[in-house]
Amino acid sequence: MKSTDIAAEVASLQGQRDALKKRLDTLVRRFQDDFPSAAEPWIRREVERCIENHPDSVEALGVERLRALKHKVNTLIASLPEIVKRETSDEKYWPHYRAPETSGYGRDKDEPFFNEAFRNVIGNLGAILDEFGLLTEPKGYVPSWEKTDTDKFRFAINPGLDALSTIDLNEFGQVYKEYRALADKLENKQKELAKAKARELWESA
Repeated sequence: MKSTDIAAEVASLQGQRDALKKRLDTLVRRFQDDFPSAAEPWIRREVERCIENHPDSVEALGVERLRALKHKVNTLIASLPEIVKRETSDEKYWPHYRAPETSGYGRDKDEPFFNEAFRNVIGNLGAILDEFGLLTEPKGYVPSWEKTDTDKFRFAINPGLDALSTIDLNEFGQVYKEYRALADKLENKQKELAKAKARELWESA
């Protein structure tokens, strides 16, 4: 096949790939919009769990301190849209902007992008719970929270996609699969084009 014909195929594949990339961009932005409504009930449930698990600490805190805790939790929830944007706005971490071998879908091979973003966002609750002495677990229980090297708090157990059940991630997964298949096809076609050009150059010499 002539290099001009292959070049036309490459251009067509690039157009298709770019269209899918834009679609994935749109889906990530939709995720950013839907994210706070998934994080809020999780945060409220976790606060209630910690309150129930620390009756003595809660009693010692008293009504005024508990009101302060409630205010901080409500302030965190109100700022979720801003926190989500900050946590997910860097496009270089979006799955379709990363090299496939480094992507389990996220920054870190072991944790998908959406799960990791969710865990980082809810991690903001850890400092509040710690401030009010509600992070310790009852004897015999595995700690639910851990302190990171940067002195931030992180929920130790991956909350999993159940926590994101209000967000439809299936469409992203399907489009991402199409995108990766097309990107691989494009890469192979570009290699084919380079070989064809080299061959034609050799033949014309």
